[in-house]
Amino acid sequence: MKKAQILIPKPGSKFQRVQCKECGEESVVYSHVSTTVTCKACGNILAEPTGSIAEINGKILGNAE
Repeated sequence: MKKAQILIPKPGSKFQRVQCKECGEESVVYSHVSTTVTCKACGNILAEPTGSIAEINGKILGNAE
Protein backbone atom coordinates (compact mmCIF):
# COMPACT_ATOMS: atom_id res chain seq x y z
CA MET A 1 0.00 0.00 0.00
CA LYS A 2 1.33 3.43 -0.90
CA LYS A 3 2.02 5.95 1.84
CA ALA A 4 -0.36 8.45 0.25
CA GLN A 5 -3.26 6.01 0.68
CA ILE A 6 -2.76 5.26 4.37
CA LEU A 7 -5.33 7.19 6.40
CA ILE A 8 -4.33 8.74 9.70
CA PRO A 9 -7.12 8.54 12.28
CA LYS A 10 -8.29 11.77 13.90
CA PRO A 11 -8.32 11.86 17.70
CA GLY A 12 -11.74 11.68 19.36
CA SER A 13 -10.67 13.72 22.38
CA LYS A 14 -10.25 17.49 22.62
CA PHE A 15 -9.83 20.36 25.04
CA GLN A 16 -13.03 22.31 25.68
CA ARG A 17 -13.76 25.71 27.19
CA VAL A 18 -16.35 25.24 29.95
CA GLN A 19 -18.21 27.96 31.86
CA CYS A 20 -19.16 27.28 35.49
CA LYS A 21 -22.91 27.36 36.21
CA GLU A 22 -22.46 28.99 39.63
CA CYS A 23 -19.94 31.81 39.13
CA GLY A 24 -19.48 32.07 35.34
CA GLU A 25 -15.72 31.41 35.48
CA GLU A 26 -14.26 29.88 32.27
CA SER A 27 -11.92 26.88 32.43
CA VAL A 28 -10.26 24.60 29.89
CA VAL A 29 -11.20 20.95 30.45
CA TYR A 30 -10.07 17.79 28.66
CA SER A 31 -12.98 15.83 27.17
CA HIS A 32 -11.80 12.47 28.61
CA VAL A 33 -10.84 13.44 32.18
CA SER A 34 -9.70 10.71 34.57
CA THR A 35 -10.21 12.70 37.79
CA THR A 36 -12.88 15.12 38.97
CA VAL A 37 -12.28 18.72 37.81
CA THR A 38 -13.49 21.58 40.01
CA CYS A 39 -13.87 25.31 39.40
CA LYS A 40 -10.93 27.30 40.74
CA ALA A 41 -13.13 30.19 41.87
CA CYS A 42 -16.08 28.54 43.66
CA GLY A 43 -15.16 24.82 43.93
CA ASN A 44 -18.16 23.58 41.92
CA ILE A 45 -17.62 20.30 40.02
CA LEU A 46 -17.10 21.00 36.28
CA ALA A 47 -16.34 17.50 34.94
CA GLU A 48 -16.63 13.97 36.29
CA PRO A 49 -15.01 10.85 34.79
CA THR A 50 -17.32 8.15 33.42
CA GLY A 51 -14.82 5.75 31.85
CA SER A 52 -15.01 7.35 28.41
CA ILE A 53 -16.20 10.88 27.61
CA ALA A 54 -16.50 12.99 30.76
CA GLU A 55 -19.80 14.25 32.13
CA ILE A 56 -19.57 18.05 31.84
CA ASN A 57 -21.56 19.97 34.48
CA GLY A 58 -21.22 23.40 32.91
CA LYS A 59 -21.87 25.21 29.65
CA ILE A 60 -19.52 24.19 26.83
CA LEU A 61 -18.37 27.33 25.02
CA GLY A 62 -16.34 25.59 22.31
CA ASN A 63 -13.02 23.96 21.61
CA ALA A 64 -9.80 25.40 22.98
CA GLU A 65 -7.27 25.45 20.18
